[in-house]
Order: sequence, then structure tokens, then C-alpha cells
Amino acid sequence: MTKALITGITGMVGSHLADYLLANTDWDIHGVCRWRSPLDNVSHLLERANHHDRLYFEYADLNDEISLIRVIDSIKPDYVFHLAAQSYPLTSFTAPIDTLNTNVLGTCRLLEALRLAIDSDKSYKPVIHVCASSEVFGRIRQNKRAEAPVCPVFTC
Repeated sequence: MTKALITGITGMVGSHLADYLLANTDWDIHGVCRWRSPLDNVSHLLERANHHDRLYFEYADLNDEISLIRVIDSIKPDYVFHLAAQSYPLTSFTAPIDTLNTNVLGTCRLLEALRLAIDSDKSYKPVIHVCASSEVFGRIRQNKRAEAPVCPVFTC
């Protein structure tokens, strides 16, 4: 059975991706959520998750590498959709260290957990999608958009 892992499944994009994958694939969907994640966006999926009907919630946090290693080792997802982040631009300015820790270092922690799993099982070859927002590139004036470079924000 094909398994997908969605970090940030309780967010707007993650919940829509879960809906799409459940409707259009036969995959098992595992969604990473923090213990304090609001469940509003996935409230329509809770009964399905409670019955383990192709949907499972996994408790982990991007700021806790051990929890990420545990989830990756136990699931060995074929596809990883990394959608979890501190996504509010204003918060990134008022809490820049927390944003750095969650978005940049958290992504590195997730990739490290995947690297460790790959190193321990050479046949394990997950497909990894890291999502980002146009906000990472900042505002570009309308008349300068054709000249704007698109480049990675960080490298792990």
C-alpha cells in the first residue's frame, strides 16, 4: 500500500491535499499534527481518522527531531508533502527566531529524519515535496516582476 505523509495536515493547504488524495488515490494518508493543532480544517475527517479508514494522525513537531524520526521510521512514507510552517508574514517579523526555528530548522530536521531512514534502508526512496509561499521572495513591484530572480531561500 502506498503511504503519504502530510506535515501540516491541519492547515488549510494540508487539509485540502488530504481531501484530494483520499478522493483520488487508494493511498493511506498519515498527517503530522502537533498536540495543540486546531482541528477546524480537518473536522470533517475526524471520524475517518478515528476509524483508521486510510487516514491516520501522527503526533510530532518540526521542533522535535526525535518525534520526526519516530514518525518516519514507523511509517516509511512513499511520498512526503511538507506543508507545515509558521505561515503568517506578520508573525515572521514579530517572532523571527521562532519562524526560523520552525520553517528553516524544522525543515532541516524533517529532511534529516528522512536521510537517517534512507541511510538505514538503501531501498527506501521517498519522494519529497517541500512547499513554500511566494511570500518567501518578498514583494516585487509590478514593473520589476520579469527581472525577479527565483532562487532557493536556504539549503540544508
